[in-house]
Amino acid sequence: MNFNKYLNKYHKSYTYILGFSIIFILSLIYIENLAKKNEGRNLPEYQANRFIQTQSYNFEAKTKIKKIKKNISISEKKSNFIKSLYPVIKGSNNSILEQRKIVFNIEKKIKNNNLNVLEAAILKKLFKEYKIKNNDISELKKRIDIVPISLAIAQAAIESGWGTSRFALEGNAYYGQKIIGKEVNGISPSEISNPKIKVRVFDNLNDSVDAYIKNLNTHFAYKNFRKSRVQLRSLGKKLQGIDLVNELNKYSEKGHEYVLSVKKIIEENNLEKFDFVEYQSAQR
Repeated sequence: MNFNKYLNKYHKSYTYILGFSIIFILSLIYIENLAKKNEGRNLPEYQANRFIQTQSYNFEAKTKIKKIKKNISISEKKSNFIKSLYPVIKGSNNSILEQRKIVFNIEKKIKNNNLNVLEAAILKKLFKEYKIKNNDISELKKRIDIVPISLAIAQAAIESGWGTSRFALEGNAYYGQKIIGKEVNGISPSEISNPKIKVRVFDNLNDSVDAYIKNLNTHFAYKNFRKSRVQLRSLGKKLQGIDLVNELNKYSEKGHEYVLSVKKIIEENNLEKFDFVEYQSAQR
């Protein structure tokens, strides 16, 4: 009888040990899988893969500014316009900052003679996207940067009449970008007789904002805009629309008068506050 009690006691001890061993082994497997999953997240290679993934990702705020209702007040119309446009511009700037971060990391690897094939391919793609000649990475860093939200909102307000223009309502065209050609997809302005000149249309507000920012970041007419932006960066200053708009006199045929109009909209509608928002990506 005593022997049976001993066996029962031994059997229970064995069961506890076996159970503990199983739990221990499963814990080791879980920790190993977790380590593999997070391995290399801070390396440039991982960030490079994130870049490729984000190229096909569109910021989810693909909102189309609602048609202005009748009897709505001017202040409410402006408020709705700003609320719709703000998250889209911020999202575009976040994507640009992701690209910018990758370029800085790639530059470090070039200096250390440690660039891999994937990073070289990404760099080549960015040179083409931002129209860089001679593989000048210094020029690439000048072009891959944000446009202050206050400036983007103010210009959209002017070019689209606060979202009420025919181009904005019919083609998500908030920045008056022109395209040339009879077969191109666009809206013909009534004040221009030349059938080849049209206002470029977009599928959504995201595409309109992205094209506007890419225009400022690549077109030769805005070289001084990009130069001033670099200078502000070098001084550690915040990028503000009220400062950079001075270099956009070539955006409109009105020249300096256009610059003054943009400044007025920024100041009267307190848009400067949007230039101090925090971005998800690190600003360099």
